[in-house]
Amino acid sequence: MNDVLNVYVLSQNDYKENDALLKTFSLEKGIVTFIAKGLLKNESKNAASCLPFSESTFTYDEKEGSKLQILHSASLKTSHRALRENINKQTIMSVISELTEQFLNDNYDPTLAIDIYQGYTQCMNALEQTSKGKHVLAYFLVSGLRWLGVEPQVDECTLCSETQINSISMEEGGFICSDCQKEIQSQVFTTEFLYAFRIVNKVTPDNFNRYLNYQEPDKTLINYLYDFMKFHTNISLKSWVFLEKWSIIN
Repeated sequence: MNDVLNVYVLSQNDYKENDALLKTFSLEKGIVTFIAKGLLKNESKNAASCLPFSESTFTYDEKEGSKLQILHSASLKTSHRALRENINKQTIMSVISELTEQFLNDNYDPTLAIDIYQGYTQCMNALEQTSKGKHVLAYFLVSGLRWLGVEPQVDECTLCSETQINSISMEEGGFICSDCQKEIQSQVFTTEFLYAFRIVNKVTPDNFNRYLNYQEPDKTLINYLYDFMKFHTNISLKSWVFLEKWSIIN
């Protein structure tokens, strides 16, 4: 009996001769890895449906308890080809896809899956339709911090609740006032950076489209969000190397 799953293809990697490993994301199962036999052959009928960022329907016979499922067939729903044809969009989408995998890998939570699925879809559509790649990436990083429960405090000093801020501390988890900064010797930031950091951490699915019209986040802000995530979680991305290599966020 064939099982059916609607998925986003997060990544595709070679696996043995002519086969491929597909990391996928679905609402029902979270992260599922498929072996697509013969996918790399020229005559493969499933090739177009298994490209990264495609939205497809997979059929397979589920093996309970197995980390690998064997793909029988794939039917393409939406290609999202534009995300693969632009190096900037492709690289940013690869980061978002790898983050998605790490958020849910071996830890399927239906409520979390819904939030991430909505965020992934929202970012994919925005990235496909606009050139606001830095906005999209910053938003997904902030969303990830929120989903993981490690979002920074950006309303007041995390140590004393003072609202006159001149610093951020990863160790303390957010904004730091000038008096506390002197005590803990945290890094001092410009007013412009602190303002941009607060703004991006206030972006939600409801006001995301409005944020796309806001000033473009710079490399320092995006890197700080990623460093904040690495500091508070075990997440470290291979795709981030390519992001920096191609100077996507410079």
